[in-house]
Amino acid sequence: MSGKTDRIPLEIAVQDAAGALAALAAGADRLELCSALETGGLTPSLGLVERVAAAAAEAGAGLCVLIRARDGDFVYDADEVAVMRRDVALTAAVPGVTGVVVGALTASGGVDAPAVRALADAAAGRDVVFHRALDVLADPLAALDELARLGVTRVLTSGGAPTAPEGLETLRAMAAHASGLGIVAGGGVTPAAFPALLDAGVTGLHLSAKHRRPGGASGPGGGAGEVWRTSAAAVREARDALDRAAR
Repeated sequence: MSGKTDRIPLEIAVQDAAGALAALAAGADRLELCSALETGGLTPSLGLVERVAAAAAEAGAGLCVLIRARDGDFVYDADEVAVMRRDVALTAAVPGVTGVVVGALTASGGVDAPAVRALADAAAGRDVVFHRALDVLADPLAALDELARLGVTRVLTSGGAPTAPEGLETLRAMAAHASGLGIVAGGGVTPAAFPALLDAGVTGLHLSAKHRRPGGASGPGGGAGEVWRTSAAAVREARDALDRAAR
């Protein structure tokens, strides 16, 4: 599916193999794989990456893997950057992985250029996506040129607003300014917003298409009684809505 360059890619965030398979079967063009989606996503295990990469390659879909050492802020110390750099290198070497998703900021609220450059270099030619750490910046539009120079190929952004529909005009400005840098709209993206986002000129749409359902056997050390899982029906709805909006 990723070979279909005549349409805007539908990217679905997934956190397990079952969710990845469901999203691919329902029409996702590209996956973003992470763990702990409820935290905004963390680095998934290498075993999970290998399983999902094989499925994505078989389906002809793209696979970007989130590399994020921990939850919380995006200001990382040298050890955390070293860990993420190694994770990027290991992940990029897995057949079927087409990109990595990274982000790092300075304590003063700017892009951590040395960290981003190190992570991009470790990606060894895979796509490098700067995630929604971009939306923490006071002026995300102003950061685009710097990110492109650092080796970033796409950004995932809500236009600096709580949701992409609310950041529509900034997304429009980003798309006009990007000069080859892909602008993927993410954050509060629903099928109802697709026409306006496409009109703004974004180059991809990102959503999690998840729902809560009861978990299995659990207990004091076993996690929550309800869990987030990918909804195949929500992915199909998004696929149909995007195909209609793109006509």
